[in-house]
Amino acid sequence: MIDHLFGRALPHDNLDADAAATAGPALYTHAMLPLRQWLGDVLDFCYPHHCAACAAGGEGGGFLCATCDGLLCDLRDAAACERCAMPLASDGAPCPYCLGKGVAPFERIVRLGVFADPIKQVVHHFKYHGRWPLGEHLADRLCATERAKGLLTETQVLVPVPLHFRRHVRRGYNQADVIACRAGHKRNSGIPVVHAVRRVRDTETQTHLSHEKRLANMRGAFALRRSARRVRGKHVVIVDDVMTTGATLKAVANVLRAAEPAGISAMVIAIADPRHRDFQAI
Repeated sequence: MIDHLFGRALPHDNLDADAAATAGPALYTHAMLPLRQWLGDVLDFCYPHHCAACAAGGEGGGFLCATCDGLLCDLRDAAACERCAMPLASDGAPCPYCLGKGVAPFERIVRLGVFADPIKQVVHHFKYHGRWPLGEHLADRLCATERAKGLLTETQVLVPVPLHFRRHVRRGYNQADVIACRAGHKRNSGIPVVHAVRRVRDTETQTHLSHEKRLANMRGAFALRRSARRVRGKHVVIVDDVMTTGATLKAVANVLRAAEPAGISAMVIAIADPRHRDFQAI
């Protein structure tokens, strides 16, 4: 219920592109956290809790019901390649996707799980229905994994994949920024979030595009900001919600390389099958 009350960031109709890219819920949600928690307790008492994935009613303050939470834990605990984050048959099995070489130019990629329910439903509500607090819940679950902890221990800068100004204004927030700010905030010492890249073209949505069309769609879509000088010599993690072919992450990374970071990795909530076969075939 609290997600519905604070479920949409303030619109940024009067912001320019640079301001909009750095605006969003992260600017005020942490300051408002005590109020959100108090209101959440009141609303949870007055109204029944509903699962963010299946909408089933139930007890407890979690964002998922017990069934969906169990399914998310299964996705989280499933074997994955330490270099490219694609699913494996078992822990330690050879990766049939990257053959142990990873995905250039990334040192490694980490994820919460594959893009299947309940993660799929929660990401959909988070991304398209204005319920950005769900992104914070997913970021918390991601940051609690050992693979994310290991990566964040070495991370000096987080760079969210930017939205184009027009899309940022329509949505009210950048989903990658929500995840990045939450991940940076979870570390005791804090990891700075640097908006080092801007999207210069309002690209077509990539949901139904082939790998080749995704690559073409991302060509020339990003450019460095002046703030990119803050990543020089730093270990950088690029943050996004879902990776399918990796075209968007690669496009951001290739632009970011001109700023001379010490290394680039990536962190996402979910990995989707680029062949749209639910990883049933390679």
